[in-house]
Amino acid sequence: MLDLLAEAAAWLAGRGIHQWPQRFPRKSVHHQIQAGEALLVIGHGKPIATCVVTEADPELWGENTEPAFYLGRLAVAREAAGAGLGNRLIDWVGEKAAVHHKAFVRVATTRDNPALRGLYERRGFEHVADPPEAKWPTSLYEKAAGSRQAEDFRP
Repeated sequence: MLDLLAEAAAWLAGRGIHQWPQRFPRKSVHHQIQAGEALLVIGHGKPIATCVVTEADPELWGENTEPAFYLGRLAVAREAAGAGLGNRLIDWVGEKAAVHHKAFVRVATTRDNPALRGLYERRGFEHVADPPEAKWPTSLYEKAAGSRQAEDFRP
C-alpha cells in the first residue's frame, strides 16, 4: 500500500501536482489497515490499486452528522491505469455506502488538480466547498450513496 501511494505521489509530482507527501507515514497506513478501513486490490499476484474508506473525516468535513463514507487515498498502479479500476472502486464504495445506509460518499481532493476534480464531477460528485482552513488547497465533493454514472457501467 505504501509503495502504491508513493508511486502515485511521484507520478502526480512529475505532472506538477503536489497533492500527497512523497511517502505516507507507515503508522497512518498501519492504523487504517488495523481499523479495517484500507483496501488493497491485487491483480496478477501484485498490488494494483488501493483506497481508504472511513465513516468520518472531521479534519476536513468537521463533525458532520449526515451518515457518509469518506473515500481517500485512491491510487491505481501505473501499469493498471486506463482500465477503469478507479471508477470501479468509486462505484464499489457508493454501493457499500448504500448497503450500510449512508446518505453520501465524500471525497477531498487538491483544488490544484483540475483533471482529478473533473473525474469526480464526471462520476456524479458535486462540489461542496473549498475550506479555507485546510492545510493544503482542498476541494470537497459528495454524491448520493449508490449512484453511478450509467455510461460508465462495466459488468
